[in-house]
Amino acid sequence: MTSFRFFLAACIAMSFVFAGCEMPPQQGTDIIQIEGVSWACNVNTSYAVFGSSAENEEIPKITLPASEGDLLYMLYDELQIYHRYSRANGTTYSVSFDTLNAISAYLNGKLSYMELTSPAALEAFAKLSGAEMEQLSALYLADIPGEDLIPFLDQHETLLQGTGLILENNDGSGKLQDLLSIIRPHFLVQDNSWTLPAPEEHVSLSSLELLWIQGQVRALETLSACCSNLESLIIADWEPLEGELLPLANLKKLKSLTIAESPLTSLSFVELPASLQHLYLIACDTLSEIDGLLELQGLRSLGLTQCRRIENPGLIKQLESLQRISLPPGISQEEFRELSGNLNELEVIELIDCNEIQDLSPLKELPDLHILLLQLEPHQLSGLEVLNQLKLVILTSEVFNDNPHLINELRISLPDTEIVPGSGICLGSGWILLLLPFILLFRYLFRPKN
Repeated sequence: MTSFRFFLAACIAMSFVFAGCEMPPQQGTDIIQIEGVSWACNVNTSYAVFGSSAENEEIPKITLPASEGDLLYMLYDELQIYHRYSRANGTTYSVSFDTLNAISAYLNGKLSYMELTSPAALEAFAKLSGAEMEQLSALYLADIPGEDLIPFLDQHETLLQGTGLILENNDGSGKLQDLLSIIRPHFLVQDNSWTLPAPEEHVSLSSLELLWIQGQVRALETLSACCSNLESLIIADWEPLEGELLPLANLKKLKSLTIAESPLTSLSFVELPASLQHLYLIACDTLSEIDGLLELQGLRSLGLTQCRRIENPGLIKQLESLQRISLPPGISQEEFRELSGNLNELEVIELIDCNEIQDLSPLKELPDLHILLLQLEPHQLSGLEVLNQLKLVILTSEVFNDNPHLINELRISLPDTEIVPGSGICLGSGWILLLLPFILLFRYLFRPKN
């Protein structure tokens, strides 16, 4: 009997171990450190409206908030890298670039990103070892003739399975299906010069977890039939037709939705799945009606960045389970105080162009708050110095560089808080098309001052 009891107890203990192994990924927002880049943004949450900048140009290093699965975009001079954040890779990154034959980026010493944009780049790709190809998490493709590209990739189909794809500046030559069939990407970024494959060919998207698409919303009508594993969707430059719905209700695993730079007027035009946990509406200047938010019982993050016409921001206080909020520009000081009193689980707050807010001290009552992203003027930062629960504060580069005395005082008042500069890129619709002149202009305007 003693042996049986011991066996039973051991089985119960093991059942808890296996159950723990099957638990979903940890939720919440991490603070990540990235060396070797001068600017970075979290595309899911900010869509380049506000990102983190390096304080010291000679030793470029940025600090950025991110959650599991978020898409990060990083810059160093004219060089770029896309990376999907995973806690499995840690929260500290070192980025380095190689431009000898092809533009390649290394993450913690491992090949992570490569641009195939020339014959020389294809030759460099062909010389990669099997281990290097397995390390690749993203390939950037633009203006490569299909007859040159496809054979190179097809030779390494097994090693490239699941690699992310970034597609730009294509002539619509119909080679996308061939690419998808070979790589079966886990994430896909494409501008509107590429066309999603026909419904009968959608099997190549069965592994897709993140999709960033521009202006092709009508192609999403068949998405739920083929993208059963889609967790994150980023839509830019969608112009709804009269009576048009965004059909997302059947995406049963969709957790994160970002809609940016869209003349959307009401959330009633979007069929939101019950699984949605993170909703970011960014630079949707005409959006006014958001009553549909109350139907999202599992919502953990809400972004209304630069949505200037929200009619009833007060209903946000009914979303008591929110952990992250980006408030609309029209929020008043009193509404801000009420929201701070009702949303007790907030961990991250973003205030972009919220001109009426003059006092941040109401945030003192939020015990779990640890990240603030503030595109505010110096006189709006009253009360920031008492928020000693904070771990990270990102201020605009202008405030950071033009007010060294203020920054020094804040660092003395908040010794356990990292205070860093931030800025955004504003290239209008289709900012994904980051041409070199714009990048150089950005670097000149927002370079850190030592």
